[in-house]
Amino acid sequence: MKKIKVLLLFLIIILGEGTGCSVGTDKSEPLPEKSLSQLSNFEGSSFKLNDKIRSKNSVKESGTNVSDHPNVNGNEPIFRKIVVPSEVVGKWSAVEILVRHKKDEELGGTHTLNLGTSFIPTGSALKVTVGPFLPNFIMDNKVYTSKGNELLNPAVQLTVEAEGKIIYKGWAFKRFPSMYEFEHQLISIELLGAIPTLAS
Repeated sequence: MKKIKVLLLFLIIILGEGTGCSVGTDKSEPLPEKSLSQLSNFEGSSFKLNDKIRSKNSVKESGTNVSDHPNVNGNEPIFRKIVVPSEVVGKWSAVEILVRHKKDEELGGTHTLNLGTSFIPTGSALKVTVGPFLPNFIMDNKVYTSKGNELLNPAVQLTVEAEGKIIYKGWAFKRFPSMYEFEHQLISIELLGAIPTLAS
């Protein structure tokens, strides 16, 4: 019986020394350091991180993603210049616009408008001016421009006036009509397409 007790006491002492040496110390290897761009996105931070990455590359992208378009929910507007690239200047003469009248469908219709011209949609008393036109709309923090002359992300700027006052100045996108269309109690406006300048 004494031998068993001595053996148990011996085992307890050995085990106690084995576990006691790890108390208060951490012998595990440190985690390797990573930059923010190497970390996997996690909830609550992925949107902000991706936005910073996208903002640096936005002019290089085709502009066909929603994230490459103006923020319609921002509280403070960002003022950007419109830069029409040399390969686009003079290549497009007009745009095709669809006007929907919300109270009388017969007053709506399709209009072909030369860039820089204005028209008054029937039954609205609103003056709408179209242009400039960008065939492949992209933007960054400073400019709206076009990446080339292909119709990959067509957009036209609309200026809408009521009683001589501008009530809307923004972009109409063919690929994203419902997200960015001009909305009014009487009419809505969509971009249907663009007409190239005829070669002389």
